[in-house]
Amino acid sequence: MSMSGSEKIRQEISAAADRLSDELISFRRDIHSHPEIAWTERRTTKMVTERLERVGVKAVDIGLKTGAIFEISPEPQNLSSDASFVGLRADIDALPIADNKQVGYASSVPGVSHACGHDVHTTMLVGTGIVLARLRNQGLLRNKVRLLFQPAEESSPGGAPVLIEHGALKDLDEVYALHCDPRTDVGQIAVKRGPITSAADRVRVTLRGPGGHTSRPHLSADIIAALGALATHGPLLLSRRLDPRTGASLIWGAIEAGSAENAIPQQGHIGGTLRTLSIEGWQAARTLIPELLAQIVAPFGVEIEVDLDEGLPPTVNHPSGVARLVDAAQSQIGKGSVVLTEQSLGGEDFSWMLQEVPGAMARLGVRTPGVAEWPDIHRPGFDVDENCIQYGVEIFSRLAAVGAAQSAPEAVKPG
Repeated sequence: MSMSGSEKIRQEISAAADRLSDELISFRRDIHSHPEIAWTERRTTKMVTERLERVGVKAVDIGLKTGAIFEISPEPQNLSSDASFVGLRADIDALPIADNKQVGYASSVPGVSHACGHDVHTTMLVGTGIVLARLRNQGLLRNKVRLLFQPAEESSPGGAPVLIEHGALKDLDEVYALHCDPRTDVGQIAVKRGPITSAADRVRVTLRGPGGHTSRPHLSADIIAALGALATHGPLLLSRRLDPRTGASLIWGAIEAGSAENAIPQQGHIGGTLRTLSIEGWQAARTLIPELLAQIVAPFGVEIEVDLDEGLPPTVNHPSGVARLVDAAQSQIGKGSVVLTEQSLGGEDFSWMLQEVPGAMARLGVRTPGVAEWPDIHRPGFDVDENCIQYGVEIFSRLAAVGAAQSAPEAVKPG
């Protein structure tokens, strides 16, 4: 692509995103005040569909109950011979977390909020669809683009496998996502080659015994003591049975048993999360944990049932996908728009998509520059500097409009 062609696309994207800014902020606030948890995102899906269909972007029916898929294609004469088929993904569900923000757009649904920024992701992708439709109408779009509005990222094992099963990634050459990051300033994305998130599994253990009076523990099985052994020895012994370089972390978050001080209960539960840095470590830990936990409680004479959910592998970015994200941000926003980030122990079901199609996920800065403290995700007070929406639209639009073969090969290093 000539420099003049590249610059024209940059200017058109920037101008279109700027014109949309106020509308998209209102759109985001509407979604934010009407959050919907996994598999119930009907209102959100309707809003997305109605807005994109107004600019001639039609949904592709793949049998989803919530969420939606859209495609935008250039006119045949404008389709590049070396075009990519680019997928862009946004998750649309909210969390069962109360919203304690004192703002006009706070959640109107008790106990539910967009505490992870999925309202921003959804809004960005809607804005991107509008901008790409404009580029298509001007003859500036050279690639096919699929917009993936994914339900149920916060569920287990997530909505991504459902989209994959329904053919949402069919024929794609590459796929990308941006995720809100309160540690990164607005106007920047944070990137990492290789794993950017970790494997994550929910672990729930049930112990059973005959129960009995605390005065005769020898006639029962001490459920409480066995739970205590799991709580203290489980994480420690796991760290001794696995290579430390896997970064395996077993953290308990819930424990329950009994209702009377003088009675040994018949049943108890402990639950938590298993997180690992690598796919190999994830597979090894999942195999080891049931055996290890059974060994810990064997001396107590209790029955044990270990339930590991289907879990999530790490999100592993492809080097070429990271280079594309860097190029899109630097070409559209400027050289200071990309910083490096570390692998987190958080889980993300976009990982399943990257096992099927090359691409990458980057972190989108949502913190006002110059502000040191910002509410973290998954907290009741999480919010964003809404200027991040326009930057996300511009980067996504550039990424989709300019295919891999047309990207500047030298612009691959954060700066």
